[in-house]
Amino acid sequence: MEAISAEKLIEDYAFLQYINEDKSGYTHAKDAGYDDPDDLFLIGESGGFLLNINKDDKFINTHLFCEMANFYKKNGCYTTYKEESIPYRQLRKREEDRRKNGFTAPCLLRKGKIVNVRITGNHYNFLNYTNMEMLDTSTINTKSKNAKASKTTSFPRFIDAQFWTWHVLEFAERNGFNVIIDKTRRGGFSYMMASKSANRLNLYPRKTCINVAIDKKYLTQKGGLTDFTIKDLNFYENKTFFKRGVLSINDEDFELGFKQPNGSPSPKSWNSALLSVSAAHNPDCAIGKDAVEINVEELSTVDNFDQLMDVTAPTLKTGSFVTGMLCAWGTATNADMQMFERNFYSPKGFNFMPFENVWDKDSRGLTCGYFKSYAWGLEGILDGVEAMDVDGNSNLEIGLTIAYNERVVKKSTAKTFNEYINYLGQYALSPDESFSSSSENIFSSEELLAWETKLKNDPVYKVYTDGTLVENEGKVEFKSNARIKADGGKYNKDWFSYIEGVPKKNHEHHHGCIRIWFHPYKVMYKDKAGNVLNGIPPNMYTITYDPVGVDKENKEITDKHSHNSIAVWQNPIAENGFTTRMVATYYGRPESLEEADYICYLLAVYYNCIGGVAVEVNRGETVSNFNKWRATKYLMKAPTELWDTAIKSKVSNTYGIVIEGAVKLEALRLLKEMLYSTIGQTDAGTNIRLFETIYDYQSILELKKWNVVGNYDRVSQMLLRAIVWKLLLVRVEKELQHRKKIEEKKSIFKHRWY
Repeated sequence: MEAISAEKLIEDYAFLQYINEDKSGYTHAKDAGYDDPDDLFLIGESGGFLLNINKDDKFINTHLFCEMANFYKKNGCYTTYKEESIPYRQLRKREEDRRKNGFTAPCLLRKGKIVNVRITGNHYNFLNYTNMEMLDTSTINTKSKNAKASKTTSFPRFIDAQFWTWHVLEFAERNGFNVIIDKTRRGGFSYMMASKSANRLNLYPRKTCINVAIDKKYLTQKGGLTDFTIKDLNFYENKTFFKRGVLSINDEDFELGFKQPNGSPSPKSWNSALLSVSAAHNPDCAIGKDAVEINVEELSTVDNFDQLMDVTAPTLKTGSFVTGMLCAWGTATNADMQMFERNFYSPKGFNFMPFENVWDKDSRGLTCGYFKSYAWGLEGILDGVEAMDVDGNSNLEIGLTIAYNERVVKKSTAKTFNEYINYLGQYALSPDESFSSSSENIFSSEELLAWETKLKNDPVYKVYTDGTLVENEGKVEFKSNARIKADGGKYNKDWFSYIEGVPKKNHEHHHGCIRIWFHPYKVMYKDKAGNVLNGIPPNMYTITYDPVGVDKENKEITDKHSHNSIAVWQNPIAENGFTTRMVATYYGRPESLEEADYICYLLAVYYNCIGGVAVEVNRGETVSNFNKWRATKYLMKAPTELWDTAIKSKVSNTYGIVIEGAVKLEALRLLKEMLYSTIGQTDAGTNIRLFETIYDYQSILELKKWNVVGNYDRVSQMLLRAIVWKLLLVRVEKELQHRKKIEEKKSIFKHRWY
């Protein structure tokens, strides 16, 4: 982000654009049959929900929401009434009602008038009955360049971003949704979710809340979700008038209730319980316990989340009625983020509340989970102006500028590039940034990140045509989607869209289509017989193809399955000025393996790739299909001389390449070497890397996201290209050495020996 100015960041920021737009044309959720008593949610054109934020609304007098917390801070207790007196019981009853149903106060300034606004019951409980580590605003040193301040343990302050988050959680529960949240670090989510569970367990008897993580240490260690929840439950018992008794307590579980003199639970015990379970190798961990609330912490690390949801989601229903709610949240980590990302961008799969994507650029037609930006609700000061005022109103423009400045500093001080991109993911401003900036791999670099940003934002690189290849009377012709549509073709029958999600988004059809940047062109060249021809030399283009291995019917294919990845590459030869680049791609999953192989075959014919189709052959049926079509002349023989030094001039008779074991490790090394090879220089003298000839944004994004455990089909296809690239270099070197020997022999006869 720091490659552009702070002003440009603010101008392009999608969430700010949404906040500032006129929302009068949207359908209100309450008018569409949803339970929304405060009219805080709209429905966008995508079908996802929108926050009904009025850009001119301003919270005021928010101390009124914190009456009990302020009394406690002043007096060290919640009341001076005599215990169990009538005023004491009335106050307790009032507070229980507010903790359940929320609290309304004149705390909103709208069009110059002060109006009532309601905070949810969980939000009220959070503000008044939860202690947390927080910024001590009285210690802020505005004269310090680094905005120095201290922390203190106290009650939370009111923050507008949290106001909306609390209402999201309430709306989801009222309307039978689960919730999936992508968040940034230091947003107070663990405190909030712990407070929510504690509030429920203390308010309602015989309820069970379950905390889930891949490792219990994320829950039970100091600062973990369970640790916070138990502290909140103990606070009720020791400091409030909501005592329920403690039947049992340990680092993992907590059960409320009173004991009889013999130590057994009282028949009138509260019997609400908090349980903590590990999902590691155990997706069944949360079933059989009849929970009304399940919380999944550090979602990015729960690699079996889909299996967990498959068995857990049914336990949150009784018949057709929803009786429980699951909340899952996470922040960018070094773990494989694909599972988290898939579910976030396909929220309806497990009944997660779908939101219109107002956070990612140019994504308003899509739905996703809920996102909390680092810049929204940010505590900070810029040139004497606070990013959030005393009543909790965020100045998003100041927050974005602070975030921008912090990134500039972090980039200049980070010891490694890994440290820097981890920072971007942890303090993301949009979901796509969170999911694509989570970790470093062998391909990542500042240069690659800059190229990915350029491809994403600069329209000059979007010079492609999407379509399909058709064979007609022995000739292969490219038909664009626009042409097919103009001729009356129908989408999902005669043409398909290019898959742009990495991973594929749920709304995208799995078939995919061909995307071409550069069509084949003719040059003057000599054939093997020495004849001069005008056409496409058979060695000018090669294809790399990573196929899938199993046929699946359309209805079975999901965004979790592998897809075929095919790329056409221009090779550097004398006839084209030694230019190399990716010229076309196909990514998708037709209903049959043969259909995918046929797409590869048509590309081979179209680009005249004689002996130039490098395909992975430890799966699928590509070789047999090409043999059936009498097209094996297009297939490349296994370049075994690259990894077998015993092979010199011997030519392999085996088609295709198997990338496993040592070969895969070598291919990864070669791919890194290929991508960062220098192919020229700019006018300013900056090196041009080979990856800058790849205009496919999705391929670059996969390189950026790649890790050893994920499913990255485009990278797998590029591993084949790396092998072919090395093969081309080896063969060119051999040709040069051969020519050198010939010249040396000629020079012997030209030498004057006397």
